[in-house]
Amino acid sequence: MNVHPVAAPTDEDLVTALQAGDRSSLGTLVARWERPLFRFAYRLLARPEDARDICQETFLRILGKADKFRKGARFSTWMYQIALNLCRDHLRRERRWGLLIAEPTESSSEPKDNLDRFQADDDPSEEVERRERMTAVTRALGQIPPEQREVLVLKEFEGLKFREIADILGCPESTVKSRMYYGLSGLKAVLTRQGLGSP
Repeated sequence: MNVHPVAAPTDEDLVTALQAGDRSSLGTLVARWERPLFRFAYRLLARPEDARDICQETFLRILGKADKFRKGARFSTWMYQIALNLCRDHLRRERRWGLLIAEPTESSSEPKDNLDRFQADDDPSEEVERRERMTAVTRALGQIPPEQREVLVLKEFEGLKFREIADILGCPESTVKSRMYYGLSGLKAVLTRQGLGSP
């Protein structure tokens, strides 16, 4: 007798379970999304400690606002909206206190245990080069307008479609494409000044 494997619950199923009081479903969502969410926040904030705080706060908001999740919506869109608003608030607070986005250094660049734990077999010299390039890209992202940076991170690093990004940002798809175009141009210009060329 053939036994068909039970399909894993979707993100939306897990939120429904969370709404019904099953807090263990949050653990599954965290396991699925912690890494991409950290990467997203890191690209916007450039400091791993801030990105970790945003991740934690995002999942706490998801737990506390599960009843606000609309039936038929995509969990990832909702999650990125929460995280993006938290990142924006964080950056506003920094500007208010006269702080700038920190330039990643050797000690504050992407932590290996968070972003590179699946690449232990990589050639060491290639790994160093890759990390240096990603640090330069993260630094360059901090030098383009925030609305363009958000689109670039969601499209180029998170691999989302323009329609999904438009839903997250609450703007027309044409606006997303325009920000993408100008953001890429700005990013390439910054990288060229750094002698690195295109990302």
